[in-house]
Amino acid sequence: MSADLPSFRYHPDPVASGSIRESTETCACCERSAGWIYTATFCTAQDVDARFCPWCIADGSAAERFEGEFTDLYGLDGVGAEILERVARRTPGIHAWQDPHWLVHCNEPPPT
Repeated sequence: MSADLPSFRYHPDPVASGSIRESTETCACCERSAGWIYTATFCTAQDVDARFCPWCIADGSAAERFEGEFTDLYGLDGVGAEILERVARRTPGIHAWQDPHWLVHCNEPPPT
């Protein structure tokens, strides 16, 4: 992953997975073009194109502003509220043909 991108504990290489790619597109949250854009899913009731820069995902501002989540929390039973918040609202989702199912080991999801 590029050294200038934020670090995501539960998705350590979103560039390799295709969830974040280089782009000149503008982030729907901060309205800046930072050189990188999120390309996977974002679930919200609001009308937004879900193109966010990695920094607005990492600091939670995209999820907070648009009242949404990047990942479904199905299967994350027995983990703390802080981990649920980080996975759903501060971690890039992954591309999948079905909703991804996060596994849990020792009360914490492993990195993707």
